[in-house]
Amino acid sequence: MSSTKYAQPLRLQPKASRILIGLLVAGHLGAIAVLFPLDFSMAIKITIAVVLLVSLVIAVRKQPGRVGEGGVQTLTWQADGVWVLETVGGEQMKASRHESTYVHPWLVVLNFRQENKRGLLSFTLAPDALDRETFRELRARLKVTGHSEKGR
Repeated sequence: MSSTKYAQPLRLQPKASRILIGLLVAGHLGAIAVLFPLDFSMAIKITIAVVLLVSLVIAVRKQPGRVGEGGVQTLTWQADGVWVLETVGGEQMKASRHESTYVHPWLVVLNFRQENKRGLLSFTLAPDALDRETFRELRARLKVTGHSEKGR
């Protein structure tokens, strides 16, 4: 891993992950299936099932590649360590990676904080959300630079 390679920006254009969507569907439908043997009134069971279905729709719509959270479609990690998030409309926003970013061989959760905005923008990326080489390079860079960038 040469340092000159990291001088190049890393551009991420994630697509919807079949792995994550499958896990979301299985988890939500499993929760609904567990509801019915419980000793609650049918009205409560149906209400909870509807809430779970709405939650599933929202979670699937937030998947990258489906115009991810905040309308962001492209994430660029610049050589200076700053992230630029680009929306579908072409608007660019600078963001700093939050210390709660998570890196694992099968999953990367990128959490960002934007200036003058509350809360975090999160992007959950499974290996099938990016091409193999880009996913590998992202994980390697995150491990080399550390998960948090204090002072940025």
